[in-house]
Amino acid sequence: MSWRWALARRVATLVGGGTGGGPGAAQAQRLFSSSGALLGRLPPAPPQIRNKVVGCRGAAFVNSRWLHDATQCQTRQDGVSRAEEQQDPFELVADELSILGNRLRSMVVAEVPKLESAAEYFFKVGAEGKRFRPTVLLLMASALKFPIPESTDVGVFSILASKLRTRQQNIAEITEMIHVASLLHDDVLDDADTRRGVTSLNCIMGNKLSVLAGDFLLSRACVALAALGNTEVVSLMATAVGHLVTGETMQMSTSREQRRRLNSASLS
Repeated sequence: MSWRWALARRVATLVGGGTGGGPGAAQAQRLFSSSGALLGRLPPAPPQIRNKVVGCRGAAFVNSRWLHDATQCQTRQDGVSRAEEQQDPFELVADELSILGNRLRSMVVAEVPKLESAAEYFFKVGAEGKRFRPTVLLLMASALKFPIPESTDVGVFSILASKLRTRQQNIAEITEMIHVASLLHDDVLDDADTRRGVTSLNCIMGNKLSVLAGDFLLSRACVALAALGNTEVVSLMATAVGHLVTGETMQMSTSREQRRRLNSASLS
């Protein structure tokens, strides 16, 4: 769909040049941290583990730089083949996605039971989907090359890295909540009857409550964004929501045959 391409293009612009430390990397650093000072104080890994860590759930290892949030890591001996190092990207952040799911369910509590039931519909176990967007965000946050100065204070590093990862997880939660809100609105526009292998919310509770539930999720996402205290993050997310709406409007103005051709072209 058009809005998905718009959002993907925005993400690509954000992280462009990230691995080379260019403007895209600088902007990504501001997005995933509370301040540039936080990243500037992160030290490298201790010499005994530098260059030996292969992978870590919720961590990044780039050019011998160590970005670790105190989760369990896997180490290897020299000579292990590349094939043995390959892992399922979803598995790399599986623990974090599980925590994310629990937090999302706690974030959609509402005073009106009917509204809460509608808002949590696609956050229930079995209807949560693949969580592709949070997965990409967490993996990209891990993979970005951050300039980490030399330091031997590992204790300070662990604390700062843990705080940084928590903020990245918060943004992943916000991203998923905005996405689910767009799904609720999208199903109303498309008069859909299924979503994620289950009956769509609009078919169960009606279009009006589906729209209100989507609006409620957007309001919860706004509260979470405000709690980050970073106006640039708010601006970027608001721009992404604008792209969602623009894409949906573009889709409404195309015929069924045009949409079919666009979908075919995107898959080829």
